[in-house]
Amino acid sequence: MKKIFVLSAAVLVALLQGCQQEPTGNVATEIQEKPDPEISFSGVPKDTLESGKSFTFTVGSLSDGKITVAVDKPTAAILKPNADTTAYKITAFSAKTQKVTITATQVSTVHYANAKKTASFIIHGYGAVDLPGPDDAITGTEVTYTEATGVVYGPERGLYTGFEISSDADVPTAADISAKRVQGYNVLLLEFNLNQFVSGGGISADYLTVVQKAFDAVRAGGCKAIVRFAYIFAYNEATDWPSVVTDPEVDKVLDHVEQLQPVLTKNEDVIFVVQAGFVGAWGEWYYSTHFKQPGSKESYESRKQLMDALLKAVPASRQIELRTPEFKFKLGYEKSLADTLTADTAHDGSTKSRLGGHNDCFLADAEDRGTFPADSLRTFWKAESRYTIMGGETCGLSDYGLCENTIKDLEDYHWTYLNDGYHEGVIARWKTDGCYNTIKERLGYRLVLKDVHYDAITVGQQCKVTIRFYNKGFAAPQNPREAWLVWVDPDGGEEKYPLGFDPCTWHSGYNAAVGAFIPTSEKGTLYLELSDPLLSSKPEYSLPLANTDIFDPTTGYNKLFEIN
Repeated sequence: MKKIFVLSAAVLVALLQGCQQEPTGNVATEIQEKPDPEISFSGVPKDTLESGKSFTFTVGSLSDGKITVAVDKPTAAILKPNADTTAYKITAFSAKTQKVTITATQVSTVHYANAKKTASFIIHGYGAVDLPGPDDAITGTEVTYTEATGVVYGPERGLYTGFEISSDADVPTAADISAKRVQGYNVLLLEFNLNQFVSGGGISADYLTVVQKAFDAVRAGGCKAIVRFAYIFAYNEATDWPSVVTDPEVDKVLDHVEQLQPVLTKNEDVIFVVQAGFVGAWGEWYYSTHFKQPGSKESYESRKQLMDALLKAVPASRQIELRTPEFKFKLGYEKSLADTLTADTAHDGSTKSRLGGHNDCFLADAEDRGTFPADSLRTFWKAESRYTIMGGETCGLSDYGLCENTIKDLEDYHWTYLNDGYHEGVIARWKTDGCYNTIKERLGYRLVLKDVHYDAITVGQQCKVTIRFYNKGFAAPQNPREAWLVWVDPDGGEEKYPLGFDPCTWHSGYNAAVGAFIPTSEKGTLYLELSDPLLSSKPEYSLPLANTDIFDPTTGYNKLFEIN
């Protein structure tokens, strides 16, 4: 036991007044310190818990400090607090057998420091899932669906338009963004023009506020942003090169990236993807004043410095796009053409898994104006873009941009987004030749349900659900996304269960998923929710399936079936 001695008030006053008298009598009082918090768990199973089962546990403590409870595998162990804030319910759902750790953390109080305690249990998984083929027979009740016609608008995909933002006067309002969304634009390019800072000095506080206001408007309007920073957007290669300064010194650019890190972090939720930018005219890494023209050792070293800074500044959940595939090698992020991403290394948080591409001279000629100086780089980007975000724009008419070749290239390179405003001649020809609407429909994902099979509904018992569908789009969803089965009873009560499959793996072609839920009522409706983990309360950011009469925009739920 610790002892604390406290001076009497009289002695304290005397000391403060500078008195020299010695204390007399017993002027110290022994105070017993309260014991440290003794966090305790009650009700956590010691035996293995079967998938589909639940338990309730309580957390106690000697302290009145606030306690927070979390699990390390939230999609395998669904944690919900009961009305009594000291009691919690966990429902286990997992295909594999695995250990789950519960952590209770208590904040410090006057008497106690922070305290933490853990408890663990084992989920016995329901076993490896054998996914059925498109024509395999499946037991259970079958529900079939009809594909929707035309474009099914959803987040993080499609044709885009944009805004160039030099000052507060250029910032779009929430109403501007909403209007674009009504027109069918779910992704918007925000081009932040840093020209006023090209001569040196830091980015002003006023302009950082401008950047934040732009992101606020995008969020309020229900869209996502393709983000690019550059120092010059109006440029004529024939007359401006090399006299017109296109970027500051390298160290100044690195300082600007560091300044932008807080605002990028704050707006992770509405950032779709960040284009590398900053260097050269339009931020496309060519016609650079201080980073040199690509080709020299110095040019790649300076660009590597920029990319390393961006990888630190941009939230880890978001990808950064390079202008050409060759830069991924020249900057040392790929070792060889054989060192491409795979299903095992995609979306693993590594640097190379975060580097996508934007082709801003799509279909212009045999090399897309220097994008592909070698055929091997085409092969490489076809493989990489299966697992990373690909987008951009066209830049001129050519026979490579005829409809048949356009669709083939969009498929081969897994395109997710495309500029609807440039090049005007190319887009006009697509409209005339009849492939423009196909492009609008298929950019990114287009998830079309084929059928759903489910077992008999018994209240309180796990019910297996098999979902078969096609992705008729050019690409899989790319950013993190959750998949939930949602059971809604006749009174509106909801229970959510993880589907157990990552939408980022739903590539073009046939797909299947097998999940389970526990019905809480004899009647009810089962939905599939494909929510954005950072915007789960906003249904406009949930993925719609491309079937008729299935998506509810007020909830973000896709209706699978109803039991009456």
